[in-house]
Amino acid sequence: MNYHDGTLARANEISTEPSSPTRDEYYKICLQHLKTGELEQAEARCREGLASDANHAGLLHLMAGVSLLNGNYDAAVEWACRALTSEMKATYLATLGTALQGKGLQEQAFEAFQRAVALDPVDPTVWENFGNALNRAGHVNQASLCFLIARAYQKLPFLAECRSVPRNGWNALTRQFNPHLQSRPGSGEARDPIHCFWSNAPLSEMSRLSLQSMVRQGHPVKLYTYDNVGAMQARVPPGVMVVDAGDLVPGAIYQHAVLNSEIRYFSDIFRYAVLHEFGGWWLDTDIVLVKPLDFGREHVFSAQWSGVENGHVCVGDVMRAPKGSPHMANLYALSLQRMFSEKRVEYGAVGPLLLSEYLLVAGDEELQSSILPPTTFNAIDWREVDLFAAEGRAGFDLLSDPRVTGVHLWGKMWAERGLRFDAVPEQSVAGYLKKLVLEPNWLTQLAAKYDSDKGAVYKGQLAHHYTRIYHELFRSKALEPIRILEIGLCRGRVEGWTQDQVPSLQMWLDYFPNAEVIGADIEDFSWFSHPRVRIHRVDQGDRSMLEQLAAKEKPLDIVIDDGSHASVHQHLTLGVLFPSLKPGGLFVIEDLDWQPPEIPSNGAPLVKDVLNAMKVSGSFTSIVMTEAEAKLISDEVDEILLNDSFRELMSRGKLGGLGVLRRKGQ
Repeated sequence: MNYHDGTLARANEISTEPSSPTRDEYYKICLQHLKTGELEQAEARCREGLASDANHAGLLHLMAGVSLLNGNYDAAVEWACRALTSEMKATYLATLGTALQGKGLQEQAFEAFQRAVALDPVDPTVWENFGNALNRAGHVNQASLCFLIARAYQKLPFLAECRSVPRNGWNALTRQFNPHLQSRPGSGEARDPIHCFWSNAPLSEMSRLSLQSMVRQGHPVKLYTYDNVGAMQARVPPGVMVVDAGDLVPGAIYQHAVLNSEIRYFSDIFRYAVLHEFGGWWLDTDIVLVKPLDFGREHVFSAQWSGVENGHVCVGDVMRAPKGSPHMANLYALSLQRMFSEKRVEYGAVGPLLLSEYLLVAGDEELQSSILPPTTFNAIDWREVDLFAAEGRAGFDLLSDPRVTGVHLWGKMWAERGLRFDAVPEQSVAGYLKKLVLEPNWLTQLAAKYDSDKGAVYKGQLAHHYTRIYHELFRSKALEPIRILEIGLCRGRVEGWTQDQVPSLQMWLDYFPNAEVIGADIEDFSWFSHPRVRIHRVDQGDRSMLEQLAAKEKPLDIVIDDGSHASVHQHLTLGVLFPSLKPGGLFVIEDLDWQPPEIPSNGAPLVKDVLNAMKVSGSFTSIVMTEAEAKLISDEVDEILLNDSFRELMSRGKLGGLGVLRRKGQ
């Protein structure tokens, strides 16, 4: 045998010898034996691993587990303590607690569990084990709370994840939670009725705002009361029907609830009854609705950010159920049982706590898949109610999510924090919501404030009054982090006017507090600066410049062409920028009736005429666009709206001066 043969032989001899498992491999092997109930094998391999590393915390903990399963509690305590000496972990403390309880050391056991949940308050396994220990000790209610907390962290993982993420990142954690629950404001279906309750107090300004917001979104609204129906009807906003609550739930139950708890707890009971009887939506009267309610599910429930430690995970501020829902019947029966079996009903007992238990512990996957994340209605938490009355970005940032459908103002908390809803600053979230809901001419007022001709009056003369249309088109997106582009920022260029403002962009900044506002103009606007604004210098008649603009700024939610108004430019701009529009986005073309005399049409027909023809034929034709651009518009436009410019209508009798194209949704 030559040298090389000998080397090869020795190498083969070495490679055929089995290698010893590493410590971590020992751990995995032992854990697998433990899971399959092979306790002897698990113990043997644990001891082998500990022979090479006597302080391996994982192996020490597994030995504690083996001892527990063998009923050897003394050994389990010893092994768990050794594991904790090597590494302090909540699961090790929980194992120690179980072992101590097995020895009959109840007080020390509970102390170990309390240390465990303090060390890792979001570990479902630790809470589950704590619940089992409490159950064994006969503390049923406390055990139930532990099981509920465990289930909350299992089923709503964002509640655990948010503890290690900055506050403004919490909404992002919920994007994969029940993603099928998406608001469908454009579904076109008849709006479901909304049921509310108010009694035993004058209707507050906040509640009037809430009710008005529901009516504005097109929902039939019924307000139930035990007060005088006629007097209440005179105080509610138009469109709200006041109903005698006693026709549904006897007044005796109401009186008992008020005497033994608070009126808000009775409303928890009442909502189950009304949804079972009639179906539809329940909304608390401190919810401001910013979009119509339609999630495509029979049952819908809502979650909140805070309160897990008390079992308040799901809240009844917003709920949907079909008529005759067995779940509403069950919740009504359970809530009455609790109300009449306890001398004093504690907060949440018939509301958030009961609802959370029903959905997360007793509920099936179908019910749990009907829970909305906090982002949808409770984006600002009840512990953050001060943000509603504060000026600045903090509150608006938390509402900057397209899934926000309503804003829960947490009315009860205002008095506790010494806040007054009637005295909030205009620049606060609450002040903004008041204007958005209560002032139908708010956008027109903004146009006047910044001297824009999109409003009702401009330089003392009748203006276009497009703002009345824009408010209806845009208000459901008002809080969203949209991207809006307006082309044409300069006023009176031909007349030689000078300007020191950018009226429409400033108007959009106020109206869309979370939007990116993008401007484009042939003039230089580099002198204007704002954190949410970008302005590009673009010649609307230059295809390459428009293409560069599209490449830089796509995708877009809204495009407004208020540029030269020349048909040839409007054709070109629509063709180049329409592909940058998001599904469901809006492309708006202003001043369709006015053509600048200094810009030749080059044979391009009025865009208004082309849009009218498309409404009949379904096809968009243009000598300015490429064939592909025109085809995309023909294929992708879902709706064409032609609205009037008041100025053109009154001065020249022209109709349809404002064109709106809605791109098909996803």
